[in-house]
Amino acid sequence: MIDRTTVALRVVPLLLVTGTTLMSTIVVIGNVTDPGSNLKFIERIMSMDTTYQSPRLMWRAIRSRLVQRLSFAFIVICEALVTAIGWIGVVSLMTNLHSSADRWHEAKYWAVVALCLAIFIWLIMFEVIGNEWFASWQSNNWKVTNETARINLVTFAGLILLQLSR
Repeated sequence: MIDRTTVALRVVPLLLVTGTTLMSTIVVIGNVTDPGSNLKFIERIMSMDTTYQSPRLMWRAIRSRLVQRLSFAFIVICEALVTAIGWIGVVSLMTNLHSSADRWHEAKYWAVVALCLAIFIWLIMFEVIGNEWFASWQSNNWKVTNETARINLVTFAGLILLQLSR
């Protein structure tokens, strides 16, 4: 039998996984129902048209509408994967909340996969590629960092607390 404190401590990473999954669900719904909004975000970042326009960086710009749209589609597919796998992880964690430490550990798998995918999207694709490679940090209106820091913080906290939970 698992004690109440252990169950309570398992709820914390469960809530972080649920929050990340719910956020990605809302993001996917937004990207499917109103693709123009975030497609414009991707186009502006990749074209680097609102950066300082330094000739030493502008060779990185991608102005091809096809490549921009394919990049947007790839991002939405990755976000949809976080959503689908995340909900599987949430259900797995919820159904094993009162299980033994071994079963709880096994139940973490899909949640860990979803959080790793979230890190790939919001840290690698947005923060590293969008913010650094395409220099969106230079833009007044199209900064990736405004969105990613909080997402990455919650995602890393979820991974750490999920790992520590027994």
